[in-house]
Amino acid sequence: MNAHVAKYATAIGSLLLAILASRVLILLFAARPDNPGVALLLSVSEYLRMPFAWIDTLQPVYGARFERGTVLECVILLAVLLWVRRLRRD
Repeated sequence: MNAHVAKYATAIGSLLLAILASRVLILLFAARPDNPGVALLLSVSEYLRMPFAWIDTLQPVYGARFERGTVLECVILLAVLLWVRRLRRD
């Protein structure tokens, strides 16, 4: 794998992982969705969690919630990042 491609893929993947992990924490602590920063993060991360949104269909709309689909996506993304990092070493 080209070193530059792996470097940029790792940077983009890390940014996506940080956004998704922030979403999990914000929703777990029931942050107010009318806060502009929280609203921005939730709207940006909504598109990232769409592939696994079906897992959380029974979650409450308001209040504290634990999105299992988002956590699953974080785990998968972390595994891919570790795999790319290992390819970068070789």
